[in-house]
Amino acid sequence: MGNRRYEAPSIRMKEEPKEQTRENEAAVAPKELRLNVVHPKWPKKILGFYILLADDYEKGFESDATWNPELFDWQQKAANVLFFTFIHPDTMEVPPTYRKLAATRGTGLPGSVPTDTVIMFAIGGYAYSIYPNPWHWLVTKEAAEAMAIKVAEWPEKYGCDGIDLDLEEGAGSKKEAGPNMIHFLRKLKELSPNIIISQPVYGIPAVQAEIDVINASWDSNGTSSNLADSIGLMVYDGTQALKYVDNYANGGSKGKGFPITANAPKNVILLGASGKSRFSDIKNLAKESVKQDLLGVMVWYSSVKNGFRYDNWDASINDDSIKGYMEAMKILKAAI
Repeated sequence: MGNRRYEAPSIRMKEEPKEQTRENEAAVAPKELRLNVVHPKWPKKILGFYILLADDYEKGFESDATWNPELFDWQQKAANVLFFTFIHPDTMEVPPTYRKLAATRGTGLPGSVPTDTVIMFAIGGYAYSIYPNPWHWLVTKEAAEAMAIKVAEWPEKYGCDGIDLDLEEGAGSKKEAGPNMIHFLRKLKELSPNIIISQPVYGIPAVQAEIDVINASWDSNGTSSNLADSIGLMVYDGTQALKYVDNYANGGSKGKGFPITANAPKNVILLGASGKSRFSDIKNLAKESVKQDLLGVMVWYSSVKNGFRYDNWDASINDDSIKGYMEAMKILKAAI
């Protein structure tokens, strides 16, 4: 299936996180950087990249690892949204690498995040949806709302602008996961009204929790209930994502039995693209985003300096792809 992200070769128990000391907390980011919490607005047209900053399945890049991520020059120019990937749903602790890179925003330092680039903290992912299963904070309403209280602190405490809910098959198929995710989102929006929520989905609706969030976020007239702010199509094969827009833009018009009952506005839908997509495909996705008034393109994925590489997907090791994304940003900026 072309709409999965990363599947770990094996599932192993996660080690308990190391105790955070004052010394290594200071190493996360200098004090003067950690105070920068100006939040840019959600762009009208997006070119967003998932960048791997933490993966408990890769030695040296675990959730508590303290390496130094830096953006490539082309990423600073081509992206206006960065999805920091992935927070482990068992601990829900923000990795040191997230804090380090977020703290650079607006500093102008080499490898830093530009001032107007939106930072999204991605939670979960495919492997983390298989294990842990279930996510402990989606078992009850009380647990979901308690987690919302914690996450509501992230924008001011760690410098993000929103979260990406990558709850996929496995934990996302639990009956209680969707309703409790909705409780989580309602409480989160109550506590942090400006936090941005992005919901990635399979092209063909298949994960019940994702379906529940979409149906609760928009009605059949496309009216928002102020839960999710965007839908990202996890279809990463050429321009194939375009074939699945209708499942969410007109889901409520497909009749009885179709799982999506909402008709989401097209301008909240992101097209998926593989990091190593061809120049022509990237350009066409950007052009169609403008033509159809879609939100833009999200890319799985791109490595950063000093980071781990999933070579089959990595935009950062493909010059043709990099040129494509630079061109795509020009097209999207012109539309804005």
